[in-house]
Order: sequence, then C-alpha cells, then structure tokens
Amino acid sequence: MAWYKSGNISGVYRLLERDIRMRIAICDDEQIFRDDLKNAVYSYSNVHRLEIVVDEFYGGEYLLESKEKYDIVLLDYKMQGLDGLATARELREKNVNVTIIFLTSFPHFVYESFEVGTFRFFEKPLDVSKLHRAFDDYFRMFGNNYPLPLKIDRETRIIETNDIVFLEADNKTCYIHLAREKLRCAKTMAYIGRLMPKNNFYKINKAFIVNMNYIKRYDNEFIYFKNRERAHISRKYLTSFKSAYMDYSKSQMV
Repeated sequence: MAWYKSGNISGVYRLLERDIRMRIAICDDEQIFRDDLKNAVYSYSNVHRLEIVVDEFYGGEYLLESKEKYDIVLLDYKMQGLDGLATARELREKNVNVTIIFLTSFPHFVYESFEVGTFRFFEKPLDVSKLHRAFDDYFRMFGNNYPLPLKIDRETRIIETNDIVFLEADNKTCYIHLAREKLRCAKTMAYIGRLMPKNNFYKINKAFIVNMNYIKRYDNEFIYFKNRERAHISRKYLTSFKSAYMDYSKSQMV
C-alpha cells in the first residue's frame, strides 16, 4: 500500500468548509523537508487567500500510484527507489498539464530536468521567497481559472471563473455578469461566491461580489468595470476593499 499523507493540516493552515480549488503534491523522502515545504505552501495560500490542499509522498512510486490530478508537483531528484527524473517522465505521461518544480541538492541535474518541461528548478536548502515568487509566476501565467457547471434557465452551462465580471444577488437567485452577457442562476450569490477563487473575487456589499481582474477604476461610491458596468461599494466594505485591491494589484506586478 502506498504511504502518503493527504491534507494533513492543523491550526492556521486548516481550510474549514471550503471546496478544494487547487491540489499540490510534495514528493521527497525527507520528512523535515516535506514539513518545511508544506508550511511554505500554506503560508502563501493564506496571504493570497487561495484554496490549496497539499498531499505528501515519501517516494516517486507512491506519487504515481495516486489517483489525484495535481496542479503543481514539488519534486526531489534524489530519492530512495524511483528518482525524480523517472518519476517526472511517468507523471508527465499521466498528466500532460502538470506543473513540475524540482528542489534538489544536486544542481548539475538542472539540464536533465528540462527534458520533462520543468517549470522551476531550486537548490536545497529551501529558499521560501524564491518558491513564493515561482507561485507568483505560475498564477500570472496560468491564473486561477476553472470551469463551473451552473444551472442557467433550466440547463447546465459551464462558466469559466475568469469570464465572470461580478455577481449580483437577487433574493434566492443571483445574476452572473459576464463581459457581454447577464445570466440568472438558480443559486444564491452566497453559494456561487463560495465557489469563486478567493485571490481575485471580493465582496463589496451585501449584493455584489466583484472580479478584480475586470476593475477599470473606482471611487468612494462605485467600482467601474472594463465592460462599462458599475457596482456600488458599501461604506462598510470600502476600507477593506481598498486594501485587498492594493494587495491584488501588487501581486500582478512583474
């Protein structure tokens, strides 16, 4: 039976009652290093309000036995049993879109790692700031976008989160504003809001949740979107919104 830990989170890192939007695998045969990596990942997710769960694996063969589909794999090169390069080759065959980040004490391996489309290559010991910058680059390149199957006018429609400009509450239903279309959804705004990526969607009053990707400008009363719509900012949320938008804007700077 494969040995691994799945979602072993405690204290500040516990993601209570949240849908998993991103899953990361750590594969390294050193427990202390796995712990350091896991803490680094969750510290990043807390700062950027991301919903991430980490699975840990003691070796490459155990990672390959997992039925989970990972967005990012943090992989050691030198491990007992199957080494990192062989693991990455098989992993790439199973999931062509997986993002692989190597962390190793053997820097000469960097050229071989290109063979499997490595996203980043870092030497041990762990430099948390470099790892966090790699995550920044990942989200700039790939975003935090995923499809949502939603009930629209008696049919199920797949909506990409990146296409949503803002949500508007309407009693027990809500409107989903896209760039050129307004859809009525059978679910409440609160329900749909819980499904949104937390790093770029923000509630600005009891009736609106906005996608900060689409904000053109704002003042003390309204947010103006790139599709020429606008939404009112409640005074209660104004200060916290300004802070969140400033953090979001900084995260988008190269």
